[in-house]
Amino acid sequence: MAIYVQHGHGKSDKITNALDDKSASGVIFAARNEKVDKLDRYITTLRENYECDLLFDPQFYVSTLIPANDRYLPDEYRYYEAGRTAKDFIGARKIASYVNDTINFQTERGFDRIMSPTVIANGFSDRWSQIALQLADSSIEYHSSLTDATPLLVSLVLSEGALDSRSDLDAFLDILTSWDVHGYYITVVRDDATYSQSFYEDRLAHLLYMVYILADRNEFEVVCGYSDFIGIPLRAAGASAFATGWYQSLRQFHQKAFLKRKNGGQPPRLRYSSSPLLNSIMLGELESISDAGYLDQVLSDVDLDSIITDATSPESSAWTSQISDRHHWQTLAKLDQDLSGPVRRNIMGLIADVRQATGLYATLKAAGVPFERNTDGQHLFDWLAGLQTFIRIAAL
Repeated sequence: MAIYVQHGHGKSDKITNALDDKSASGVIFAARNEKVDKLDRYITTLRENYECDLLFDPQFYVSTLIPANDRYLPDEYRYYEAGRTAKDFIGARKIASYVNDTINFQTERGFDRIMSPTVIANGFSDRWSQIALQLADSSIEYHSSLTDATPLLVSLVLSEGALDSRSDLDAFLDILTSWDVHGYYITVVRDDATYSQSFYEDRLAHLLYMVYILADRNEFEVVCGYSDFIGIPLRAAGASAFATGWYQSLRQFHQKAFLKRKNGGQPPRLRYSSSPLLNSIMLGELESISDAGYLDQVLSDVDLDSIITDATSPESSAWTSQISDRHHWQTLAKLDQDLSGPVRRNIMGLIADVRQATGLYATLKAAGVPFERNTDGQHLFDWLAGLQTFIRIAAL
């Protein structure tokens, strides 16, 4: 099992709860949401109390967003400067200074992996992707000069649309597989800012193919950030670990979360993460499922399910957002436990799970259970098509 907590604002005891449950085996810290002195103290606390992997996303990419919601980055992190444009990356000396400062910050704190600085690439051949490659190449060179440094993961933050072109992806993979590096940290910037498990089938297939080529065929360590339920197919394709957080903006990467905007909005509604449905549904929908007599079929069979089953109904239970977060990691950890075999076996097993989930959704809808647009199981059709396309292009 290799699920990491994607750290963000308002951590309280969320991280330690996930580690206590053994539903997470590590943490990926987010620079913008923690002051350096508090970060250092928290690292010490975790090192003293847990055997877990500690990684650090420097969030260098936020420096190119305008207006950036960069919180503690400008005042706390020496490698960061707001408002960088493409011209700020002209010249090897500039790039080397960014790389050195970012990597040195991590080596001073003994993280289990070092992550290179990067920028958001909208395509595999646009200007920003070339800057990302220059930052990566410089990071590999600088890291190789260090003594006793922990392994380097080259960071890639890719727009979802970059996954449209298979030919561009292949050319990009030719570069990545030629580097002498330990591994890659891959994050996909989702197009749809609403929380959903949907993923266009071709893009999903190409993302799985990318992970497969790097992790399985070339034996790089691949960690996938902000992945949520999509982390399960990614693990099936060979990823070493995936990360998800407590807020929806920490479960999936949406660029708007890193841009300044007016405060406001409604508080999130209570959710339940169902492993049989491969989805996070509303607690009210779980109530309807219970009323229809199908509660047992959608429960995830994890420890925190007892809060639901010990109550007279889901909505009358003591379910809270904190419990929901903790239950979410337990559910993903349970799904992850089945992914211990070779890629083909993992994928075929997942396809069977997707088909079973599709059939369960059909049964529930036939029984009159209402679902909202992003919880109605339509993502399963994209997943099934994407998995089947992946099998074909990977020649499994």
